[in-house]
Amino acid sequence: MRTKQAVVLALSLVVGLSAGAAAAAAFYWHRATALPTWYSTSGAETVAVDVGSSGNLLQNKLASGQGVRYGSDNRVEISLTEAELTRLLAEGIAQTPRVAQFLPAADSLSATIRGDRVAGGIVVNPAELPTQALPAQARQALDTAFSTVPMLGDRPLYIGIEGSPRVTNGRLVLGNDTRVQIGRVNLSIADVARLTGLDPAQLTEQINLALPQAGLTLDGLEFVNGEAVLRGVTQ
Repeated sequence: MRTKQAVVLALSLVVGLSAGAAAAAAFYWHRATALPTWYSTSGAETVAVDVGSSGNLLQNKLASGQGVRYGSDNRVEISLTEAELTRLLAEGIAQTPRVAQFLPAADSLSATIRGDRVAGGIVVNPAELPTQALPAQARQALDTAFSTVPMLGDRPLYIGIEGSPRVTNGRLVLGNDTRVQIGRVNLSIADVARLTGLDPAQLTEQINLALPQAGLTLDGLEFVNGEAVLRGVTQ
């Protein structure tokens, strides 16, 4: 879940929608800028994206043994609730230097387990993005977005990813069934590729997220009874 690329995709989508007929643009504007219920609901399972000094979640769970099951040959299974999965995603974002610089523009993040699929989303304030740190192409996209839809900078924007993830080489990888969510607008990877002109393979690669190191090699992920179960081998 790369915040920088996702924001550019979201803004490109909003600009494209706003270029249509007035009635259609208004309809899609309200859908694209809608915020999830958890963003304003007290007690929702959200976390600040800047995880600060809270430590490494996987290391903490291994140290405490809570939700951890050990097997033979140093095999281990770690169960994560939705709140813990949200924290893990936040740690993955925070440890990526080229994405972490954009975290001050983010309010909160939430992850939800839906069967064998995960929906993870972040609320950002587009006007607070450090545009000087963006590549020229992304900077131009933002400038176009703000000039075409000036009110875009006045309200938060929800950007979400939903898919059936797997763990490969220590990375959380999403496949071709991934959906990109901008407010209440749902797009497939192919849809986003057509709207932005980017290659679908590049988009998928940008969505993949490196998981924090915790002294183990992760090689599997399964969803059981509403929890995420990470599998791996301790080092």
